[in-house]
Amino acid sequence: MNRIVKMTLTAVFLFLLTSPVLAGKEVTKDGVLHIMNGAEPSDGKVTVELEEVWRHGGEDDEEFFGMISQCVVGDDGTIYLLDTLMSEVPVYAPDGERLDTLSREGDGPGETRTPSGLLFMPDGNLGLVQVFPGMITKIGTDGTPAGVLKVGDATTGGFLQMFDCVSDGKQVIVTAEKINPENEGTAHRRSNYVAAFDDEGKETIRYFENEYFWDFTNFTFDESGMNRVDFRKVAVGKDGRVYVAPERDAYQINVYTADGTLERVIEREYVHRDRDEDEFNRVKMTMEAALAQIPNAKIVPSKTQPDINSLKFGTDGNLWVTNSYSGIDQPDGVLTTWDVFTPEGHFFKTVSAKCEGDGENDILIWTPDGNAVMVTGFTEAVQALQSRGAAGEEEDEEEAEPMEIIYLKVAGI
Repeated sequence: MNRIVKMTLTAVFLFLLTSPVLAGKEVTKDGVLHIMNGAEPSDGKVTVELEEVWRHGGEDDEEFFGMISQCVVGDDGTIYLLDTLMSEVPVYAPDGERLDTLSREGDGPGETRTPSGLLFMPDGNLGLVQVFPGMITKIGTDGTPAGVLKVGDATTGGFLQMFDCVSDGKQVIVTAEKINPENEGTAHRRSNYVAAFDDEGKETIRYFENEYFWDFTNFTFDESGMNRVDFRKVAVGKDGRVYVAPERDAYQINVYTADGTLERVIEREYVHRDRDEDEFNRVKMTMEAALAQIPNAKIVPSKTQPDINSLKFGTDGNLWVTNSYSGIDQPDGVLTTWDVFTPEGHFFKTVSAKCEGDGENDILIWTPDGNAVMVTGFTEAVQALQSRGAAGEEEDEEEAEPMEIIYLKVAGI
């Protein structure tokens, strides 16, 4: 198939995912526009069939992955994967050839420890987001160290953990949490925020902030009452508007203009998904491991999953959202389903990816050219990382299958 035919088919595919009929009701609450969407999309549902091009990893392959958590693709089609567990960036050509391995675990130039995010920085370098101590390590696409971006004011005390980072090509928008110990360390005052920073690490705009206080002498962690913006809950549009999912138990997305003004709120009718017994116990064990150093901590896991899992802008210019049902109880052959909104907030379509896989355990990451990368065993890998060293963890627990990376394209293109 020649290049012109491929481009035409791709254009047709993208057209099927666009041209919406606006459906959300627009109302004003407290001076802010709210887009009130129903439970169903205005234009119906689309199913996209994906076919495998190549794969790496697994039991029969020479290549091994610790935990692939993110993927970015260069303008030339080069694929950069983030291996959080190995603290490195495997690099592949579009045809699946392994080209390089960038970065490694450590504290030297170009090195990181358990990075959580990968992005292209405004200067063209790759940025590896490290949770703690929170910072972005920059490297060239050839692996050359390009410095470190530390955000915030180091003179104010406390410490910072950085969850995520996205960029509109002009600045970086960081999701982070500033922690200030008080009362000789028996309490923490915390500020969870989303803010833009320049290339010197100076904050320019604060879009969202939620402050709370943890008293470790009488500590209760109630998951349902914890509204914290963390991983994959922020996206930025081509026009510089920033989209934030701030509520755990509400299908709500705040939209901020480039100057930080809350412009609108996107809502959708939604029924919370209950956790089954295994999910509940797994979450409880993970929380107990994370909070094990707090004496007599009371832990109250939620009986439901968070409504929104992730936000991301697609190649079609629309906002793609995964929710708590996206990989659960899908039709036969469907791996996962996205809710698709216009940038203005109208819920006009769902898109389902039909391919082999496990929707509860595997994730699918769309690439800028309309193809996709599947990461198998992702959920299990995250759970293993979070509960590492958990008390009561079974030593003889069945070992997870080795992770695989599968490159897919839309059937017929």
